[in-house]
Formats: sequence, C-alpha cells, structure tokens
Amino acid sequence: MTADRKGLEVDLVHFVQSRGTRYAKATLQTDLLETGLLDSLLLMDLIFHIEDAYGLRFDSDQVNPSNFRTIEDTVSFVLKQKSAPQV
Repeated sequence: MTADRKGLEVDLVHFVQSRGTRYAKATLQTDLLETGLLDSLLLMDLIFHIEDAYGLRFDSDQVNPSNFRTIEDTVSFVLKQKSAPQV
C-alpha cells in the first residue's frame, strides 16, 4: 500500500475508530495517551497494522510515546520512516 499523507491519515483514523465505541470519536489530533485510548493492546495492534500495510519494521527504540501520541504524530512518523533509506 502506498503511503501518501491523506491516505495514511484516513487509514489510521479508521483503524483506531474501528476498535469500538470508546475509540469512535478519535481524530487526527486526539491525544491518545491523555485520553487513555493508547494502551498496550492498541499500540501493538497499530504497529502490526502499519508494518503489514506499509511494509515497515519498527525497532523497539522507535516505539515511544512521542511517535504515537496522536494519529497525526503517527502519520508523520510513518512517512519519515518510509522516506528513510532501508538498511
């Protein structure tokens, strides 16, 4: 799947919102940590979804709150990883 900003935003918002009624109002700017929506289960599911859909692999040091605080932060992080040279 290609990773343009708008497509990635739509995909990740839909992914989070589809987790259930508790997540239904999440937006690009919702602070997932502050609202308690980003728990270990959502974080792992989100990482697996991104890795599967966009062909990325995350190192454990990349899995930190600043990269996943909001969906917008996550989109920026994914796009940065997609543009980085693959080793």
